[in-house]
Amino acid sequence: MVPGFLALGVSSLLMPVPDPTVARLARVAGMTTIVAGLIPASQPRCPQPVTDPEATASDIGHGVASIVTFVLWAAMPIAAWRHPGPRWYRSLSGALGIAAVAGLVAAGATTQAESPNRGLAQRGFLGTVFGWYIATAAIGR
Repeated sequence: MVPGFLALGVSSLLMPVPDPTVARLARVAGMTTIVAGLIPASQPRCPQPVTDPEATASDIGHGVASIVTFVLWAAMPIAAWRHPGPRWYRSLSGALGIAAVAGLVAAGATTQAESPNRGLAQRGFLGTVFGWYIATAAIGR
C-alpha cells in the first residue's frame, strides 16, 4: 500500500487545480498522504490508538496523518464549489463535497463502532474523493 499512498500524494502535489485556495488544500493533502504512507499502520486492520491496546506509535502517526488527509479531501470539493469555475464543475464539486462529508462521517462512525461495514463506508468516501480528483484533472487540462 505504501507505493499507492506515495503515488496519490505526489499526484496531489502535481495535479493542476484551477483555484489557488483549492490548490493549497490539495498540496497539503498530498503531503499528509505521503506522511501516512511513510508511517504505515502496524497491522492491516489499522489499530485505533485510543481504544486498541495493540496500537503502536506508528499507528498514532498514521492515524493523525490519515485523519488530516481525510478532512482535507472532504474540504477540497466544497472549496471548489465555492470558487469560480465552469458551472458543471462547481455543481459536481458541491455534490461530491456533500457526499464526501457524509462518507467521512459514515466511515468514522463505522470505524469507531468496529462495524464489519467500515471498509464499505471507507470505500464510499474514497469514491467521492477520487471522483472529484478525476473531475479536477479534467478541468485542469
